[in-house]
Amino acid sequence: MEAGLFPPMVAHIVLILVGVISFVALVGISYNYSVHISNREKIAKIEDLEREFKSMQREIKGIKEQLVKYQFKEAVPVDKGVPKSAFNVASASADEGALKQEVWQRFVDDYNNLANSMEVPKAAKACEDFVRNNRLHLLICVETSDTETGGGSPLYAPVDEVELSNFWAWQVPGKEETFVVVPNPLVEYNAELHNRKGMKETFASNYEKGSFKQIQVKLPARFTQRLGAWKIVQPGVIKVQ
Repeated sequence: MEAGLFPPMVAHIVLILVGVISFVALVGISYNYSVHISNREKIAKIEDLEREFKSMQREIKGIKEQLVKYQFKEAVPVDKGVPKSAFNVASASADEGALKQEVWQRFVDDYNNLANSMEVPKAAKACEDFVRNNRLHLLICVETSDTETGGGSPLYAPVDEVELSNFWAWQVPGKEETFVVVPNPLVEYNAELHNRKGMKETFASNYEKGSFKQIQVKLPARFTQRLGAWKIVQPGVIKVQ
């Protein structure tokens, strides 16, 4: 019979070492697996928290909008005027005159460049800077039409937060009461915004259904602002994509 590779005592020690090493390896594998499972659970919890946080943000925004509407209607008596929409607009009075495209074109070009960059991480900061640098007024539509007659001009009210606003108004140089208006590019364009928040009354567009994150202004809307009351004079034209 051939002699063993190791003497009996050494072979016994080797077997013990192999067993110990195998046990340690098994413990290590088990630990790594448990850490992996734990990390997956933590990631899932983080994702759940992010969803809850975004849901709370939407709810808070909705509450703020309702508060603005209530305060506006309580504080400001409004003449709703002639029914208007982006597809059926009464002619502006002669004293308001027509704005030349050159007056607002540079502002709209800058806006469109900004609106093309909403996928970048600091889009919200870029919008806040744009609003501040151009001294824009932030607006929302508090009523799209006269609920009793189904017609009427939409009502707009100022807000003080970029993320809460749906419309940005830029004052035309030399015309204290005249503004051109564009949509807030941070806000996703969807059916609720189009049908219930004044967008279809303010802009003609190619929107039919779905959600879109990019807006391009072909023609800004035209507003007047007198004694704190905002009035649409001429709807604009936008393209969503």
